[in-house]
Amino acid sequence: MGLLDDILKQAGGKQASGLGAIADLVMKNPQIIAAAIAMLNPKDPSVGGGGGLADVVSAFHKGGLGDVMASWVGGGPNKPVDPAALANVLGPDVLGQFAKQAGIGSGQAGSVLAHVLPELVNQMTPQGQVPQGNALDSVLGSLLGQLSAR
Repeated sequence: MGLLDDILKQAGGKQASGLGAIADLVMKNPQIIAAAIAMLNPKDPSVGGGGGLADVVSAFHKGGLGDVMASWVGGGPNKPVDPAALANVLGPDVLGQFAKQAGIGSGQAGSVLAHVLPELVNQMTPQGQVPQGNALDSVLGSLLGQLSAR
């Protein structure tokens, strides 16, 4: 199963005919995944200022959602995150940047990210820890390759 398939499953759509609203939006707009990957990429300052996955992990811990992030990084099931709590942790600037790059309304950003971010973080942390340096570059390259293969 590829990246987009995993994200669609997380967003509530098992197959094209039964997609949920978020999964349907992601299918129609792959820029959503690209924008979320940009937020997690420390070499891409377009969403979140370039701190990447490490900054997102830190924001979750500071915002009281460390257990949620730990479930995404760890090997078990991903805990869901409330879109409002996610919006509070990431802040309006990051959400606005994400929405603009994803081509969605800023009001949708929290809900969309609440569905796609857990699986993206999970995919980026297959060893149960945040990759650094060349390992992070490799994971990001793989994710972007899967996205462009669609």
